Amino acid sequence: MLTSLLKNLPPYLDTYVIAPVAGDRAYWLSLNQTLSEQVVKRAQSAQKQAFPPLLATDYLAFSRRGNRVVYETAYFKRRVLLASLVLGYCIKRDEELLTTIIDGLWAICEETTWCLPAHNSYIRDTEQLPLADVSRPVIDLFSAETGALLSQTYALIAGDLEQVSPLITKRIINEIGKRIFSPYLSEHFWWMGNGEEPMNNWTVWCTQNVLLCTFLLPTDQDFRLKVATKACTSIDCFLKDYGDDGCCSEGAQYYRHAGLCLYLGLEILNKVSNNTFQEIFKEPKIRNIASYIRHMHAQGPYYFNFSDCSSLAGSCTIREYLFAKAVGDERLAQFALASSNLREKGERDLPEQINLTYRLLELVHASEKPVTPSFPQESDHFYPSVGVFISRDETYALAVKAGGNDDSHNHNDTGSFTLFKNNKPVLIDVGVETYTKQTFSKDRYGIWTMRSIYHNLTNFPPYEQLAGREYRSEIIQRVQTKGYASISLQLAEAYDKVAGIQSYQRTVTHRKGKDIVIEERVESTHKPVLSLMCLQKPEVQETTIMLGEESILIFETPVQSIDIEEIPITDARLRTVWPEKLYRILIRYETNLMFRIQ
Repeated sequence: MLTSLLKNLPPYLDTYVIAPVAGDRAYWLSLNQTLSEQVVKRAQSAQKQAFPPLLATDYLAFSRRGNRVVYETAYFKRRVLLASLVLGYCIKRDEELLTTIIDGLWAICEETTWCLPAHNSYIRDTEQLPLADVSRPVIDLFSAETGALLSQTYALIAGDLEQVSPLITKRIINEIGKRIFSPYLSEHFWWMGNGEEPMNNWTVWCTQNVLLCTFLLPTDQDFRLKVATKACTSIDCFLKDYGDDGCCSEGAQYYRHAGLCLYLGLEILNKVSNNTFQEIFKEPKIRNIASYIRHMHAQGPYYFNFSDCSSLAGSCTIREYLFAKAVGDERLAQFALASSNLREKGERDLPEQINLTYRLLELVHASEKPVTPSFPQESDHFYPSVGVFISRDETYALAVKAGGNDDSHNHNDTGSFTLFKNNKPVLIDVGVETYTKQTFSKDRYGIWTMRSIYHNLTNFPPYEQLAGREYRSEIIQRVQTKGYASISLQLAEAYDKVAGIQSYQRTVTHRKGKDIVIEERVESTHKPVLSLMCLQKPEVQETTIMLGEESILIFETPVQSIDIEEIPITDARLRTVWPEKLYRILIRYETNLMFRIQ
């Protein structure tokens, strides 16, 4: 798609500019006053904090104990502080802020590596090296992010830094040259794309940031052309793995690192090449990739989630709005504005974001955003490439995941469903715990949140679903009309072949304005047990289960037993979404089960 347009590149590729240098006081003082004041306060707070040390033993904690948090906490704090300081300095040029910025820049330039310990390998899906080889830098997600942070800093305040010493900007350029530019052209990292090898969010996320480095810094034309050419090839490799429907198999949370990084990568290439790539934004696939996030929104702050995605996938930023404008999707623009209004006022400057470009875009465009009072009314939707079925009415938001167990960031959740009612979760997908070494290892499916027995599915103890392309569903029937939506799946192939499951047919029906009906029909040598994950403590009566005050499960067929299991939630990542306890309902039945949810 992009590589076919390379022949149209102009002889001169421009520098990418979002905002003028900090010395342009008229510009910076003209920006949104409320957000500008918040940015300055953020910088003044950052100035009082120390850049934490990064220890070799903390880096080793990943290979020794599987712990990512100890090193990453200090690593990311350094970058958050620097981004806050630089943006605040652009608003209020303060000598003390500049001094602290120089300390932050020097600290990051002095780091042995910009690559995270969890990513420190040269070949995909191989064991990480315990420490970095400084003679051969790895470009991972966050080395590229670091390069982009330093490049945007250079673009905004290089002149101010050079008044202190030209060696500061020289150091920035040298470090990015050594850690980003040289390996980008001389090495092949898996995320760059290679034939039919599957790509994921890494491809456009890394590529976007390499483009920022290239077109924010004073690089020469020959180098810019080489990077643009390689970037277009990588983006095409990324796009080949998306269906025409634009569905992100990694979930709504990763849309922010996949779809939105695709947008900014395209935007950079387009702006520096005199709109050579403008027609790409008119492509139906690109438009569908953009609109994905509004279709995956459930109710209120919640999203339909699967894989490693959280149900609280985050409020929109200006990037969704800009993507909407680029592809001409006014419903997405309205959705992005409504979603961004859910963000706490004290967080509208994106205080935890390490990407300075994202924070800059938020500030620069703050005054352009019209006020939108509510979310647009979304209709039912179906994504055939991944098998995501979505149905809505004024009360319920329902999603069923068909497809298979070979998604990027996969969970064994084929056939599972999630349900929201009046802006509250009813039956949930738990999501994923804090990433550790186990998360992306051969032992991934030993983690409880990855297993089908902790999704809204029938299992056949001791057997459950397995991971891989062959473990899939078959859609038997799908109907979506104004008053009725239903999907029927054959799920037998998603389970271990030795389980003796001749058939497991699930039908999920949404009778609009009334209820949700679940039907299970099984033929198996092992007894079926349905798991349902919920937020509210279930109260079991004879033929019903109450889930709080608003929802009730009504059984239309006999069940053998119902057990309630309390699950303590102690993981920090899960506790940002869920309370200290969740519940699993275990329903044993003979061969057929039918219940309604009201």
